[in-house]
Amino acid sequence: MTWSNVATGQPPSALSSTDDRTLFTAVLAVLFATGWAANHFAGLLPAIRDQQHLDASTLNAVFAIYAVGLLPGLLIGGRVSDAVGRQSIAWAGSVTALLGTVAMLLSEQSAVLLVGRVIVGAGVGFAISSCTAWASDLKGPAGAAIAGAVLTAGFAIGPFASGLIASAGSFGIRVSFAIAATIVVLATAAAVLTTRNAAVAGPMPVPDPEEPKLLRQGSAWALSWAMPLAPWVFASATLAFVTMPSRVHTGLAAPMVAGIATLITNGVSALTQIVARARHWGPQAGTVGAVLAAFGYAVAAVAAPTITLGLGLSMLVILGCASGLLLREGLIDLEAAAPQEVRGALTGAFYTVSYIGFGLPLLLSTAAKCSVIILAAMAVLASATAVGRAVRLWRNRHR
Repeated sequence: MTWSNVATGQPPSALSSTDDRTLFTAVLAVLFATGWAANHFAGLLPAIRDQQHLDASTLNAVFAIYAVGLLPGLLIGGRVSDAVGRQSIAWAGSVTALLGTVAMLLSEQSAVLLVGRVIVGAGVGFAISSCTAWASDLKGPAGAAIAGAVLTAGFAIGPFASGLIASAGSFGIRVSFAIAATIVVLATAAAVLTTRNAAVAGPMPVPDPEEPKLLRQGSAWALSWAMPLAPWVFASATLAFVTMPSRVHTGLAAPMVAGIATLITNGVSALTQIVARARHWGPQAGTVGAVLAAFGYAVAAVAAPTITLGLGLSMLVILGCASGLLLREGLIDLEAAAPQEVRGALTGAFYTVSYIGFGLPLLLSTAAKCSVIILAAMAVLASATAVGRAVRLWRNRHR
């Protein structure tokens, strides 16, 4: 297996081990900050609804429109980072996400929220695709897996913090936006200083127990393994932390419930990815993730409109595990087979399909009469994904 300098935009000299670790940590910091800025909005949804008097459809539209900026950001950012280097696209993404966050800090009117979410989405798309590929360049399969876990941790902690802050009073929404903006500024500044001060170069991979033993097969081969997992990654997560809390009566303030639900779902997702790495779970973990997703959709379809707290918490854990396993295995599938010179583009494509799931809450709210049919169909399709992957892995040793 060969490794090149094409994706980093750095001069062709060797990284010292210290510089390598420092740069990798800086990339992870940007991913964490990006995840925080992208998802802290979920914890603010109830407070914004109450202050701006938004109906459910408008609120879900503000949440889901993020994908309008995100999807092209992922596709364009990943491909451009392959051509011009990871750094410039990562920084462009961070700055763009910051601009959208500041716009929403200055005004909470629905029109500004819609525009701000689109801008944040575009920035997050640039940052996620370039930084995930960059982490993979630096550390191989381990880098891809850790990047997914750190991004998910940002997704988890940001909404929990914003839910706590928003519960404190009317000023909480702006404080939450200000904190998100500050975290992005600090992480990006630290990363920029790291890349300027360290004697960085093209990535020299370190040995890793998950290093693929097969030769890279090309883009089509990589996508054929990763893409079937992608649709269920964030469909599982958003079903858990956006839709399920509305079906449970807890007695807590709505922002607190939203924040806790997001923390549990994405926290379980991140923890599952960490445990999977520590325990050296193989590619069949992706099969398990699809099974858990199918089970979660089926339960959501047949459950009563109002469910018990115990069932609600169980759903958060099940769907969080599903999301984590699917994200981890999809990213490792790409790293295992994708040529490095197109890794950013393929990572962006994987996340693009994954993020389509963010539209699930909007779909369920606007087509409420068909929600059972939608969830049942998703359960069937996720089950088919699990069976297809299991059979293919039995016939073909992928990694």
